[in-house]
Amino acid sequence: MINIVIPLAGKSSFFKEDEIIFPKPFTEICGKTMIEMLIENYQVFQEKQFIFILKEDDVRGFHLDEAIKVLAGKDSKIIIIKEQTQGMACSALLALEWIDNDNPLIIANADQYFEINLNQVVSSFDNYKAGVITFESIHPRWAYVRLDNDSNVIEAVEKNPISKNAIAGFYYYRQGKDFVQAAQKMIEKDVHLNGQFFIAPTLNELILMDKSIGIYKVDKEFYHTFYSMEKIREYERIKNA
Repeated sequence: MINIVIPLAGKSSFFKEDEIIFPKPFTEICGKTMIEMLIENYQVFQEKQFIFILKEDDVRGFHLDEAIKVLAGKDSKIIIIKEQTQGMACSALLALEWIDNDNPLIIANADQYFEINLNQVVSSFDNYKAGVITFESIHPRWAYVRLDNDSNVIEAVEKNPISKNAIAGFYYYRQGKDFVQAAQKMIEKDVHLNGQFFIAPTLNELILMDKSIGIYKVDKEFYHTFYSMEKIREYERIKNA
C-alpha cells in the first residue's frame, strides 16, 4: 500500500483568487477539473491510499471533500484544517497516524500533471530510500537538488537554483517513517524559509542519516504545472493546437 499525501490547504502566491469563483482544485482545464486530472495521474498505482489536507472553507462552502470521495473513493482520508499551517511539511505531518510506518509515501503538489507513468518513476527508485522527479530550470520559483557524479542527491534547497535540477513537486519515500523523522528533525533545527517549512530540506536530513536519494529526470514537455492561470491557458493552447 502506497500512501499519497496531497496538501490542498496552502495559499498560492501566483494564483490570483480574484480570477476564480470556485476553489483552485475545481478550476477547469481542457474540460476537466484540476482535481480530476490529479487523481487520474495516480490511478496507475493499484494499492494506494489518498490523504488530502483541505481548507475548512473549501469543504463547507464547496463540498470539496465529497467531490474527492466521488473521484478517489470513500476510503480516502480527509484532513480538514481551519488555519494555514507553517508550510507543506507541517501540513503533511498532520497525516502522521497514516504515514509514520514502513509503507511507501508520496507527497505531491496538487496543481500539476505528469504525462509519464508514475509507477515507472517509483520503480526507478528501488535502490534508493527516497527520490524526486526533476526537470531543467534555473528559476528561483522551484526547489533544487545538487547531485554527485553518480546522480545521487547530495543537497536540496528551496527557492535557490544551485543546479539545473528543479524538483517537480513530487517526493517519494520508500518508508513513510523516514519522512516523518526527517521533517521533525528539520523543524527542530528551525530550517525554514520566510517562516515556511518546505518538503525539500527533509532530503538533507535523510542524507545526514546516510540514506540514498535518487532522481527521475523528466522533459519539460511531459511536466505541466498549473500554479497560475497563465500556465493553465498555455497548457490549453498546446493541447488544442
